[in-house]
Amino acid sequence: MDEKKMKRIGFKMSLYMGLTLSLFLTITGVCSGMLKQVLSGNLPPQAMIGSFVSGYIISFIISMIIGVLIPMNKVTQNATKNMGEGIKKRCVETLISDLIYTPIISAAMVAFAYMSNVRKGITGPPYIVMLIPSLIACLIVGYILIFIFQPIFMKKIMKQEGIGPKPPMP
Repeated sequence: MDEKKMKRIGFKMSLYMGLTLSLFLTITGVCSGMLKQVLSGNLPPQAMIGSFVSGYIISFIISMIIGVLIPMNKVTQNATKNMGEGIKKRCVETLISDLIYTPIISAAMVAFAYMSNVRKGITGPPYIVMLIPSLIACLIVGYILIFIFQPIFMKKIMKQEGIGPKPPMP
Protein backbone atom coordinates (compact mmCIF):
# COMPACT_ATOMS: atom_id res chain seq x y z
CA MET A 1 0.00 0.00 0.00
CA ASP A 2 1.39 3.42 -0.91
CA GLU A 3 2.38 6.03 1.68
CA LYS A 4 -0.28 8.51 0.55
CA LYS A 5 -3.08 5.98 1.05
CA MET A 6 -1.69 4.99 4.46
CA LYS A 7 -1.68 8.64 5.57
CA ARG A 8 -5.25 9.08 4.33
CA ILE A 9 -6.35 5.99 6.25
CA GLY A 10 -4.55 7.21 9.37
CA PHE A 11 -6.15 10.64 9.10
CA LYS A 12 -9.63 9.19 8.66
CA MET A 13 -9.10 6.89 11.62
CA SER A 14 -7.92 9.85 13.74
CA LEU A 15 -10.97 11.82 12.66
CA TYR A 16 -13.49 9.07 13.44
CA MET A 17 -11.87 8.09 16.72
CA GLY A 18 -11.39 11.74 17.67
CA LEU A 19 -15.04 12.53 17.12
CA THR A 20 -16.16 9.45 19.03
CA LEU A 21 -13.71 9.64 21.94
CA SER A 22 -14.20 13.38 22.32
CA LEU A 23 -17.97 13.00 22.49
CA PHE A 24 -18.02 10.26 25.09
CA LEU A 25 -15.05 11.41 27.13
CA THR A 26 -16.49 14.92 27.32
CA ILE A 27 -19.82 13.52 28.48
CA THR A 28 -18.01 11.36 31.04
CA GLY A 29 -15.83 14.21 32.26
CA VAL A 30 -18.62 16.75 32.49
CA CYS A 31 -20.94 14.30 34.25
CA SER A 32 -18.27 13.10 36.70
CA GLY A 33 -17.35 16.68 37.50
CA MET A 34 -20.68 18.49 37.49
CA LEU A 35 -23.66 16.14 37.70
CA LYS A 36 -23.63 15.92 41.50
CA GLN A 37 -23.57 19.71 41.79
CA VAL A 38 -26.40 20.12 39.26
CA LEU A 39 -28.55 17.48 40.96
CA SER A 40 -27.99 19.10 44.37
CA GLY A 41 -29.03 22.49 42.97
CA ASN A 42 -25.60 24.13 43.36
CA LEU A 43 -25.22 24.60 39.59
CA PRO A 44 -27.78 25.28 36.89
CA PRO A 45 -28.15 22.54 34.23
CA GLN A 46 -27.09 25.06 31.57
CA ALA A 47 -23.61 25.00 33.07
CA MET A 48 -23.25 21.39 31.95
CA ILE A 49 -24.27 22.28 28.39
CA GLY A 50 -21.73 25.09 28.15
CA SER A 51 -19.03 22.90 29.64
CA PHE A 52 -19.91 20.10 27.23
CA VAL A 53 -19.76 22.26 24.09
CA SER A 54 -16.47 23.95 24.96
CA GLY A 55 -15.04 20.69 26.29
CA TYR A 56 -16.00 18.77 23.16
CA ILE A 57 -14.31 21.31 20.90
CA ILE A 58 -11.13 21.33 22.98
CA SER A 59 -11.10 17.54 23.29
CA PHE A 60 -11.58 17.06 19.56
CA ILE A 61 -8.77 19.47 18.70
CA ILE A 62 -6.43 17.73 21.14
CA SER A 63 -7.34 14.28 19.82
CA MET A 64 -6.68 15.40 16.24
CA ILE A 65 -3.30 16.84 17.23
CA ILE A 66 -2.40 13.55 18.92
CA GLY A 67 -3.63 11.62 15.88
CA VAL A 68 -1.53 13.70 13.51
CA LEU A 69 1.62 13.67 15.67
CA ILE A 70 1.58 10.04 16.80
CA PRO A 71 1.33 7.30 14.17
CA MET A 72 -0.85 5.02 16.28
CA ASN A 73 -0.76 2.15 13.80
CA LYS A 74 3.05 2.07 13.87
CA VAL A 75 3.17 2.43 17.66
CA THR A 76 0.73 -0.41 18.28
CA GLN A 77 2.27 -2.63 15.60
CA ASN A 78 5.74 -2.19 17.10
CA ALA A 79 4.45 -2.94 20.59
CA THR A 80 2.56 -6.07 19.49
CA LYS A 81 4.82 -7.36 16.70
CA ASN A 82 5.64 -10.57 18.59
CA MET A 83 2.02 -11.31 19.42
CA GLY A 84 -0.20 -13.49 17.28
CA GLU A 85 -3.51 -12.20 16.00
CA GLY A 86 -6.36 -12.43 18.46
CA ILE A 87 -8.09 -10.89 21.42
CA LYS A 88 -4.94 -10.53 23.54
CA LYS A 89 -3.25 -8.45 20.83
CA ARG A 90 -6.37 -6.35 20.40
CA CYS A 91 -6.57 -5.73 24.15
CA VAL A 92 -2.93 -4.55 24.22
CA GLU A 93 -3.45 -2.30 21.15
CA THR A 94 -6.52 -0.81 22.81
CA LEU A 95 -4.64 -0.23 26.05
CA ILE A 96 -1.81 1.56 24.23
CA SER A 97 -4.24 3.86 22.40
CA ASP A 98 -6.16 4.51 25.60
CA LEU A 99 -3.00 5.34 27.57
CA ILE A 100 -1.86 7.78 24.89
CA TYR A 101 -5.11 9.63 24.20
CA THR A 102 -7.12 9.57 27.41
CA PRO A 103 -4.69 11.02 30.00
CA ILE A 104 -3.79 13.93 27.74
CA ILE A 105 -7.42 14.71 26.92
CA SER A 106 -8.54 14.26 30.55
CA ALA A 107 -5.74 16.43 31.94
CA ALA A 108 -6.54 19.20 29.45
CA MET A 109 -10.29 19.00 30.07
CA VAL A 110 -9.91 19.12 33.85
CA ALA A 111 -7.40 21.98 33.54
CA PHE A 112 -9.93 23.86 31.41
CA ALA A 113 -12.70 23.27 33.98
CA TYR A 114 -10.39 24.19 36.85
CA MET A 115 -9.25 27.42 35.17
CA SER A 116 -12.85 28.30 34.28
CA ASN A 117 -13.78 27.95 37.95
CA VAL A 118 -10.81 30.07 39.03
CA ARG A 119 -11.72 32.79 36.47
CA LYS A 120 -15.30 32.84 37.74
CA GLY A 121 -14.17 32.95 41.37
CA ILE A 122 -15.71 29.56 42.14
CA THR A 123 -13.86 27.79 44.90
CA GLY A 124 -13.54 24.10 44.39
CA PRO A 125 -11.21 21.22 44.97
CA PRO A 126 -7.57 21.38 43.88
CA TYR A 127 -6.74 20.37 40.32
CA ILE A 128 -5.40 16.93 41.25
CA VAL A 129 -8.54 16.14 43.26
CA MET A 130 -10.62 17.02 40.19
CA LEU A 131 -8.32 15.08 37.85
CA ILE A 132 -8.07 11.67 39.53
CA PRO A 133 -11.76 10.59 39.47
CA SER A 134 -12.26 12.03 35.99
CA LEU A 135 -9.13 10.31 34.68
CA ILE A 136 -10.14 6.94 36.12
CA ALA A 137 -13.65 7.17 34.66
CA CYS A 138 -12.34 8.35 31.29
CA LEU A 139 -9.68 5.61 31.12
CA ILE A 140 -12.36 2.98 31.60
CA VAL A 141 -14.78 4.57 29.14
CA GLY A 142 -11.97 5.26 26.66
CA TYR A 143 -10.77 1.66 26.73
CA ILE A 144 -14.25 0.31 26.07
CA LEU A 145 -14.87 2.82 23.26
CA ILE A 146 -11.55 2.15 21.55
CA PHE A 147 -12.03 -1.61 21.85
CA ILE A 148 -15.49 -1.42 20.28
CA PHE A 149 -15.15 1.32 17.68
CA GLN A 150 -11.60 0.99 16.36
CA PRO A 151 -12.21 -2.22 14.39
CA ILE A 152 -15.58 -0.95 13.16
CA PHE A 153 -14.06 2.28 11.87
CA MET A 154 -11.05 0.50 10.38
CA LYS A 155 -13.30 -1.86 8.46
CA LYS A 156 -15.35 1.08 7.17
CA ILE A 157 -12.24 3.06 6.17
CA MET A 158 -10.65 0.08 4.42
CA LYS A 159 -13.87 -0.44 2.45
CA GLN A 160 -13.93 3.26 1.51
CA GLU A 161 -10.34 2.97 0.31
CA GLY A 162 -11.08 -0.18 -1.71
CA ILE A 163 -8.94 -2.41 0.48
CA GLY A 164 -10.05 -5.79 1.72
CA PRO A 165 -11.85 -8.82 0.43
CA LYS A 166 -13.66 -8.46 -2.84
CA PRO A 167 -17.39 -9.19 -2.77
CA PRO A 168 -18.33 -12.60 -4.23
CA MET A 169 -19.32 -12.69 -7.89
CA PRO A 170 -23.04 -13.37 -8.50
